[in-house]
Amino acid sequence: MSAADRLKSSTKFFELGEMPNGKVMLLKAATTSTKKPKTDTQAVRLGARVKKVYIDREWVRAYNAVCGFQEDFISLTAPQVLASPLHMYLMSRAEHPFPMLGMVHLHNSVELIQPLEFGVPYDVVVTIGDTRAIPQGLEFDVHTEFFKGDDVHWRGTMSVLCRVKGMPKPAGKPAAAESLDPAQAQYVSLKVPEDQGRKYAKVSNDYNPIHLYAQTAKMFGFKQAIAHGMWSAAKTLSILEASLGAPARQYSLSFKQPVFLPSKASLKSVTSNGVARYELLAERDSKVLMVGTISA
Repeated sequence: MSAADRLKSSTKFFELGEMPNGKVMLLKAATTSTKKPKTDTQAVRLGARVKKVYIDREWVRAYNAVCGFQEDFISLTAPQVLASPLHMYLMSRAEHPFPMLGMVHLHNSVELIQPLEFGVPYDVVVTIGDTRAIPQGLEFDVHTEFFKGDDVHWRGTMSVLCRVKGMPKPAGKPAAAESLDPAQAQYVSLKVPEDQGRKYAKVSNDYNPIHLYAQTAKMFGFKQAIAHGMWSAAKTLSILEASLGAPARQYSLSFKQPVFLPSKASLKSVTSNGVARYELLAERDSKVLMVGTISA
C-alpha cells in the first residue's frame, strides 16, 4: 500500500505543528497500562504528519558518536529515530487499543530512495497499518515516510508485538532459519557497556526504564537492563556498511533476544555482491540476538 493510500485509509489523521516531546510521550505511555486487548483486537489505523522537519547536524553528530558512524553522515537508521516521537504520539492515543509499556519491537525494514540532506525541509508521515495474530499475541505495523514535496526520500516499517494471552497455538514448530556458513563468515567482537542504554537515551529521547538501569529493568521482568533495539541495529550497520562498497540503501532485521547491559556479543556476517547478511550472537552461549540483511 502506498503512503497516499495509507493516509486515505486512516481512521483518524492528525496534523501537528512540530514533533512531540519524546519524554512527555513516554510519560503518557504509562497511562495506557489499563488497556486490555483481546485476541481479535485490531490496531486502529491512525496517522499523523509533521511538516518542515529539518535534520539537525548537531543531533546527527551526537547520534553518530553513540552508534559509530562518521561525524556528519546521515545514516540509514537515523530517520527512524527522528520520527520516534511521532510513533509514540499515535501509540499513546486513546484510540490505540494496545498498552505501550511492555510492547516488543520485533522487526524493522528501512529503505533510502533518495539521499537525505541537511537544511532541507521534510514532511514526516507516520501511519499505523495491519494487525496480525501470532502465537505470542498481536503484531502490528507502523509505517514512516520522509517526503520532500511529493517524493518519498526514505521509508520504514516497524513491526511491534503486544503480548496477548489465549492466542491459538501453531500446529507445529516453524522451520529453523538457515545459519550463516562459519567457513565464509567474518566475526567482529562487540563489548556493550552497562551505561550504553543511558548514552543512547540522550540522543534518541527513548528513556524507557528497561534500557536505563538493572533496577528499573527488573520492574518489567528483565534480569538486567537491555540495549535499545535501534542502537543494536545502528551499531551493526556502522560496522558492516564499509564492506558493501557503497552506502547502505536497504536494511531489514529481526530482533530475536535482548542484548543485556553489560554484555559481550559477536557479529557474524557474510558479504557478497553489495549485500551483507549477519547474525548478532551472544558471546557466552552463541544465542542469536538479531539477524538482518543490509544492501547497498
